Amino acid sequence: MSSAHGSGSEAAVLNGVTVLVVEDSWHVAKAMKSALEQRGMHVVGPAANTSQARQLAAEQKPKLALVDVNLKTELACGLIEELHGQGIQVIVVSGYTVPPLPEGMVAAFLQKPITESDLITMLCATVARLH
Repeated sequence: MSSAHGSGSEAAVLNGVTVLVVEDSWHVAKAMKSALEQRGMHVVGPAANTSQARQLAAEQKPKLALVDVNLKTELACGLIEELHGQGIQVIVVSGYTVPPLPEGMVAAFLQKPITESDLITMLCATVARLH
């Protein structure tokens, strides 16, 4: 993920918001976590599989989740449906052009490769809809 620093107003919107990161690629997960924490977000995870993600979501009750659909040994479609059912806004970050997901389950979609700027812009827009 390439870096681009945003404005201070973004930090105000994202500050203190709890977000679950579900990503099996260590370097992508680490970059996401760092970018989100720099903006004051409380990052849960990252989780590399759906089992870890379910446990973290139950314990931490995030408002948002960034989820890669294609994890190493499984697809996260069922997890995305469960998170949506719990009222968690799901942003899918995937290499798929169109992820294999039911209509209405996803708050937003970002196709990899993504930039830090794209990620933060999408998070800000999603958080703004929560209020």
